[in-house]
Order: sequence, then structure tokens, then C-alpha cells
Amino acid sequence: MVHHLANGSKMFPMRRSPALGLLLVLTCAFLGAAFKSVPYLTADEIIQKVKESHQSTTELALVKMVTLSSTGDLDTRQIFSAVQIDPKGNYSYLLRFLAPDDEKGVSLLVIEKESGDVDQYLYLPALGEPKKIEGKSRSGYFMGSDFTYEDLRKEKPNEWVYSREMDDAIDGQLYYVILSAPVDKTRERTTGYTNRMMYIDKTTFNVRRIEFFNSKNERIKVFDAYDYQGGAGQPQRPHRLVMTNNTKNTSTTMALVNSIVNQPIDPKFFSLDTLTKWGPDQEKILDQLLAKPADVAATSAPAASAAPAPAAAN
Repeated sequence: MVHHLANGSKMFPMRRSPALGLLLVLTCAFLGAAFKSVPYLTADEIIQKVKESHQSTTELALVKMVTLSSTGDLDTRQIFSAVQIDPKGNYSYLLRFLAPDDEKGVSLLVIEKESGDVDQYLYLPALGEPKKIEGKSRSGYFMGSDFTYEDLRKEKPNEWVYSREMDDAIDGQLYYVILSAPVDKTRERTTGYTNRMMYIDKTTFNVRRIEFFNSKNERIKVFDAYDYQGGAGQPQRPHRLVMTNNTKNTSTTMALVNSIVNQPIDPKFFSLDTLTKWGPDQEKILDQLLAKPADVAATSAPAASAAPAPAAAN
């Protein structure tokens, strides 16, 4: 049918292509199904899934730490770490240097109390008594590495405000991106960070990268986690961590040599006495790791100088 317009011109009806109509129907159906099957996750929901997917009751680990100075010098250490989470969800964490000899016995003890407060103690054998790390001191660097005492604390969601940003890619893979800011100014001063940008795997909820920013919105540090692995029924753990410090032009790499998950540990192990009175009972726990064959990939992991330089951190 031809329609006549008011000005006398003719308007011919548009012919609809059957193929185009089918394409539109299929496209709408596909998009509708896709949006329905992939629920949108909020920032808090993503952080909760990160927590749930990485839970364990205890962990023992032997770690190789290599620090690269701004002049290209390498400092290599061997570290033993132990983590335990009690039935109420409170955690305890012990880190102890095994080598080199002049740093052997240096230890860091972290204890989460019933109140939710977290105590940190640094033990230097030469000083004889553990020193409590408090307040702004937590933004200081641990034993010359690029990890601060704050970085070595477990993430506590009630200390941060999370917001979801647009997904972004690293090496061609798309990640959730979460902006996290300290809950208040006191917390900001304690951490030394104004905000952090977290990149989280959309399938496994492994943390791939964390970028740290100061009050000038300068990206001062970048944390990258590589080579996640985990046995059947066990949480995945990265076998290599790299903290790049853009301010100092240094970096620190931690490579996992071997680990044991969910091995019972006496709660008394996480005490100040363990720091100052390390003896046969503590050595038995360490021997479990030393007796286990080392992870070849970890022991041959690249040093800090060979770590991939991130484009842009826990």
C-alpha cells in the first residue's frame, strides 16, 4: 500500500527482512537469558566470596623472600609462617626468619582478640623482648621489605568501605575491580593508604592485584599474585607474590616453597613465649614442613628482579 503525505509526496512502506527479524528476536532472547543467568554482585558480596573461598583452619608454610634494592642488590631470606583460625573466626599468625644467620629468630606475631582488636609484636633476638607494633607504626616497613606491618594483617572488612568499579583486564583477562577506602581518618593514618584498587578473579575470587594510593592519588605500591594452586578440597594459594614499591623503586618477592593446610596446631604456639623460648616443641612443627618435598616451581621461582613489572599490591 502507498500512503500519500500532506505535501502530495508518496511514502512507501518499509519491507522487513525475515532474516533481520529473526536476528533481532534471537539477539534479544540471548541477551535476556544472559542477564538473567549472571546476577550482579555488589562490592561487599564479592569481598565476602573472596573470604569464603580462601578459608582454612590452619596453614604452615615455608617461604623464600627476595628483596630487590633500588641499586639492584638482592637480599634473600627463608621464612617460616603459621596461621590458625579459632572456632569463633579469630586468627593468629606467626612469621619467623630461618635464614640468613644474622636474622635467624626474628619473628612477627599477630593475634586477633575477642574484641576484634589485633595485636602485633615484633621480636628481635638482640633486644630480648618483643615490641608491640601500634598505631601509625603499622605503616612502617617490615624488616626492610616492601610489605608494611599493615600489609601483613588479615583483611578486616569492617575497617574498609568497598565500592565496585567497572571491570578491567590484566593480560587479557577480565577482573572484578573493587575500590576500598579506610573507614575513617584514623584508619587511613594507620594504614598509610587513602584507597586501594583490588582486582579479583571473576570465577575463583582469587585476588590478582592490589594497587595502593596515597592522599595525592599517587599509586605508591602494586601487589601482584601469581600461580594460584590448591589440592582437592583445599583453598587455592598463590605460589608467588610480588610487592612493587614505586616510591622507593624497590620490590619484594615471596615464593611459596611448600605448605601444609589444616594441620592441627596447639593454640599455645601463638604466644609471646614462642617468640622468646623457641625450642624442641616448636621445631617439631617446623620439621613437618622441612620433611615435605619442596615445590620445584617455587624453589626455582624468579627473583624479584625478574618479576613481571605491573602496569599499574594482600
